[in-house]
Amino acid sequence: MIENTTLIGPIAMKTSAWKDVFKRLSQIFTSITAFVLPLSTAALEFFFIASVMCLLCSGEWNKQYESVRNNYLALLFLVFFALFIVGLSYTIAPLSVALHTLLKYSKFLFGFFLFFIFSNEKTVRYVIFAFLVSITLTLLCSYCKFFSIFDFLHRFPNDSGVFKDHIFTGFIIAFASYCYIFIAFSIKKWRILAIILFLLAVYDVLFINVGRSGYVVFISLFLLFSWQKFGWKGVLFTALLIIFLLKGTLFFSETFRDRLSMTQRNIQQYDRGKIDTSIGLRLNFYKASVQLLRQHPWIGTGTGSFLQAYSHSVGSQHLMTDNPHNEYINIAVQFGLLGIITLLSLFFMHWYKSFQLSTTRRNFAQAILIAIAVGSLFNSWLMDVTQGIFYVFFTALVFSKFSQLPSEIFTVSKRSNS
Repeated sequence: MIENTTLIGPIAMKTSAWKDVFKRLSQIFTSITAFVLPLSTAALEFFFIASVMCLLCSGEWNKQYESVRNNYLALLFLVFFALFIVGLSYTIAPLSVALHTLLKYSKFLFGFFLFFIFSNEKTVRYVIFAFLVSITLTLLCSYCKFFSIFDFLHRFPNDSGVFKDHIFTGFIIAFASYCYIFIAFSIKKWRILAIILFLLAVYDVLFINVGRSGYVVFISLFLLFSWQKFGWKGVLFTALLIIFLLKGTLFFSETFRDRLSMTQRNIQQYDRGKIDTSIGLRLNFYKASVQLLRQHPWIGTGTGSFLQAYSHSVGSQHLMTDNPHNEYINIAVQFGLLGIITLLSLFFMHWYKSFQLSTTRRNFAQAILIAIAVGSLFNSWLMDVTQGIFYVFFTALVFSKFSQLPSEIFTVSKRSNS
């Protein structure tokens, strides 16, 4: 009996030490996840999953379960993912396709556990810092590529993509512009640098970027920031400023002018029956999806079924795809009205609960939602790896201490608020 007692102590200490190691690794991997998010899809998936697996090994989430189970955003992550599990039972897609789709949205299951990791405020600060460094690196590399100063990446030679394609690059630089202007108004000692980076980001979005989603996200976030800081009068003034800015950009930016002209040509070609263009395909997806919703309005056709449902609707003469380039349509076809209600409930709760956060977290939470919700009108961003993880990751960050009084994400002194 004495021998057994003497053994329990060292074993318990070793177990506790290993749990501490896993806890620390989960925090480190989370910061690395934020850094690699704009840089590498493979690294992003690895460190995103590794951070959650290390948390599970540490047992830390068991201790904090009570504080998270009342977090509506965390619970809605699970509800949204549960849709895809239930959809397996009636999907018209092959099982392999359905399981592949389930894996794509498993980020919401992993995201549930991120709420536990982000309860550590020091981890939050490291994550924000890593993300800011990474998006600034992306911005600077975009300039190097465009002006051919030192294009060491040799990726995406025909568009404005840097580490990833032009759609994501436009999105992340548009979001970076919001971060910079937010910092400029919040932290006095970083104001000049933040304003310079903001102007660089604006120029990049309008003159370098060829992703039209980047234009829409940038305008939406610019209007949001004006509303957050100056109210509806600020929105009106900013709307007029954006009109003036876009007119000037249309005159001076060949890239912006070409993308706008291409959009107009694609719409005209679609009216004449030509659908194999970027806009034509999207319009065809939307039209076919409306027909599919009429046929299966309540629960859709099941997990991963868009390709099969779309092919049955339009026939083999059209280009087949499992991505309708609209997250709302993507969810509606798979899960019908039930799916749309669940998705909109997630977005609504995100917006509603943001007003119960501290000022900094509230603004950042709203920016995350607007960027993804608006971009999802033209892309299936929750299904995509990078944008989907972006939403899950940073939503968990801003709402991680929702059941308590959350502290500021950025350390803002009283003096800097003057």
